[in-house]
Amino acid sequence: MIIDYVYDVDKCELTEGLDKGVNLPKFMCEIIYDTYGFHKYHQKFADTVYKLFVKSNGKIISFCYLGAMNNEQELKSPYSSPFSLIYLKEQFKIIEAILTIKGIKIFAKLKNINKIRFTLPPDIYNRELINTLAAAFVSEGFKVGEIILNNYFELNKFENMDQYIAKCVYKKKKNNYLMAIKNNLIFQEINIENFERAYNVIKDNHEKMGYPVHISMEQMEDLISMKYMGIRVFVVTYENKDVAASFVFDVTKDISQVIYLGDIFEYRDLRAMDLLNAKLFEFYSSIGKKYLDIGPASEDGIINEGLAHFKKSIGCSTNTKLVLEYIVK
Repeated sequence: MIIDYVYDVDKCELTEGLDKGVNLPKFMCEIIYDTYGFHKYHQKFADTVYKLFVKSNGKIISFCYLGAMNNEQELKSPYSSPFSLIYLKEQFKIIEAILTIKGIKIFAKLKNINKIRFTLPPDIYNRELINTLAAAFVSEGFKVGEIILNNYFELNKFENMDQYIAKCVYKKKKNNYLMAIKNNLIFQEINIENFERAYNVIKDNHEKMGYPVHISMEQMEDLISMKYMGIRVFVVTYENKDVAASFVFDVTKDISQVIYLGDIFEYRDLRAMDLLNAKLFEFYSSIGKKYLDIGPASEDGIINEGLAHFKKSIGCSTNTKLVLEYIVK
């Protein structure tokens, strides 16, 4: 169950439930990780999930989803996704961001919660909103608990495959791509009902790399069944064997995010990953996306130097995700 609360910053009043017929402003476009359906499914990963609305001057000015964790001692957003947002109305004022964060702090105190942890998206998801929120969090006493290195590819820079390969900074990457073509590797998007093919590749890759697979087979199947989730699955095959694979989520209208990407170690000399990355850029450029979010290159604040170098070597740009923390007083 997701519990709605409204905090009125003028009256210093917290009430449960959103009045029926209340006029909500037009909020900034949601990422899929903050849709009601996504939270309805993932609420099982938190002790309690709250949808907190903040009111000022008699009007709702913002909302966000918050998950109570660790026996209701910690308030986290997100509690089961890569990142989350606070949603302000489209023509927001800076004071509304500040008032919203004040409201979250007071909500946590009233619920006897000891700590708040909020992970913002990389700024490509809404540069003005995210930068405003980051500054407002710090202004309200939050500390930067972690800086997550992230990578993305600007798809408007992809004109065609020849141009992309020619502009590769590292000569080795050009040679690897040409080797992949010479090895007769085949890139294809597969029917989502056959996602197990790609999942098995990812599972094998992560086990050998010592990385956890955060989304179970059953969870992935559940996500795929949700009609609002735009999910595509890709594989690279060699002699009818899947040797590399990727899962990509459509997080917004303009941005897709690589959730999983990996290959089979025994076939690494075929250079399937070089073909897979280049073809993903080509595919998402062709359908009009602006960015392909390649995901983090650090874990718990520690940069994975090899992964970071690899993502830069295929033409990705770098940004960050900020983790803001607050000890409730």
